[in-house]
Amino acid sequence: MSSDYLEGRGRVRVDAAGIAIEGVSVAGRESFYKVPSFHVLLEFGRAPEDTVSYSTVCLTHGHLDHAAGLAHHASRRRLDGMPAARVFAPEEAVPDLEGWLAFSQRLENVDYRLHLTPASPGATFRMRNDLELKVLPGSHRVPTVGYLFSEIKHKLKDEFLDLTGDRIAALRAGGTEVTRREEIPLLAYTGDCGPGIFDAAPELFMARVLLIECSFVLPEDRDRARTYAHLHLQDFLDRAADFRNEAIVLTHFSQRYGVEEIRQTLDAVSEVFARRIVPFLP
Repeated sequence: MSSDYLEGRGRVRVDAAGIAIEGVSVAGRESFYKVPSFHVLLEFGRAPEDTVSYSTVCLTHGHLDHAAGLAHHASRRRLDGMPAARVFAPEEAVPDLEGWLAFSQRLENVDYRLHLTPASPGATFRMRNDLELKVLPGSHRVPTVGYLFSEIKHKLKDEFLDLTGDRIAALRAGGTEVTRREEIPLLAYTGDCGPGIFDAAPELFMARVLLIECSFVLPEDRDRARTYAHLHLQDFLDRAADFRNEAIVLTHFSQRYGVEEIRQTLDAVSEVFARRIVPFLP
């Protein structure tokens, strides 16, 4: 499959602050990310074979380099006898995406049994007992959302720390709330976005891992980034003091650049971010 991509721009696997992220991301060509520890697929790309088993998919927007595999993913799961995936998508885009699925089902004379879950900024969804998904605002040329995955813990309140287990159980049985909820932001993902994302979704700065596009890196491409509502490396430098992330995974680099050109440009600024930048490159 790697031969289908530009040299050095195929499959990638990175470990960012303990979270493995696998996939492909080339601006305008294909983007998808598997997050095995969450059992979540971010974007469809063209839905290659190893994405079909993922039953939870978070789609940020409808551009085809991110969404082209929607119907193929649904069709393959149906063919293989798997239940329909749970697919989150921007609420404004859902009618058109549902229409696309309807046309595909008529062409195949198959019911995929897939119904998209509208994702609106601020909405939260329980993924597991210890994992929550929050929908973040987007900032792009079409309806777009981002996603924040947080670990959920329930810890005993300080005032009950010295009590015995029996006493705590009695309080709980009597209706007293003995624990406090703690959210630990693990991974934030923006999809395609312009610099307005930093004001729209400040939660990005606090996630352990930030997976975020950086389509353009060279100074002469700043206007191009603005025209297409994408991020430029300078946008990160302008806000460098705001990033509290343990790892900043930069992805979605333009096809205009070679791998070494990207790496050298990022290396030149890595100290600004305390070497937390992880380029999503092979």
